Amino acid sequence: MIAFNDRFNALAATHDAAGLIALYDADAFWIAPAIRPAQGHDGVPRQTITFMTQNKGTLSHTIEDLFISDNGTQAVMKGVTKAAVESQGFQLEGSYVYVLERAHDTAPWQIVLDMFSNYAPE
Repeated sequence: MIAFNDRFNALAATHDAAGLIALYDADAFWIAPAIRPAQGHDGVPRQTITFMTQNKGTLSHTIEDLFISDNGTQAVMKGVTKAAVESQGFQLEGSYVYVLERAHDTAPWQIVLDMFSNYAPE
């Protein structure tokens, strides 16, 4: 899971929208405060990732808590996200929870649920 998080951060640092979107299952759910959940790659995931990458924004996640199932096919990752797009005057910090799955214990992880809550940076 640490390698997965490192990959996410590396893809974000190189503004690789396609690579970031590929980390998500095609039917993944995005859950954010005050809006209905979104499902799939289109909509919120693609818009958010495209906005960040096209504007050369910074995006990073840190892991604060991690759980992996005994059979190694499901995981929950919680942590802090930070993002900024200087050219757009955009900055946020927040918490996130990922639920990840994989077909077997050596298959690649995919995000099946991304739940986040942002708060004003200090």
